[in-house]
Amino acid sequence: MKLHLETYQGEAPSTIAVRIEELQLGMMPSVDVTDQNGRLLVPAGTSLTERHLRAFEMWGVTEIRVQASGSEPPEPAPAPLTPEQLAHGAEAVRSQFALVNLDHPVLAELFGFVAFRAAQRLWSGRRHA
Repeated sequence: MKLHLETYQGEAPSTIAVRIEELQLGMMPSVDVTDQNGRLLVPAGTSLTERHLRAFEMWGVTEIRVQASGSEPPEPAPAPLTPEQLAHGAEAVRSQFALVNLDHPVLAELFGFVAFRAAQRLWSGRRHA
């Protein structure tokens, strides 16, 4: 079983997820918008136009992350955690998943998320469970 703990790194803190039907012209994606195959549709920071909104519908994009209303451009994401730091996070929560089948994709994803958050807490100086 391979866990993808790095998946959760790099999300800007002042962003919100917005469903495509709720997007407004001029909103700015906080991360690159890609289709289901990973093809870049709109780079982060682009002011959305009607053409972008039609492209999202055509390519099956259901929601994107945009800068939160009234917020300044997002601060740079914290430095990515190292593999060693991620491993410490995984070890910190492994006992909570002792009876869980981590070969199940949903449970493995949940474990990865919880382990990532534990690593963030450990390495940011806030050490609580």
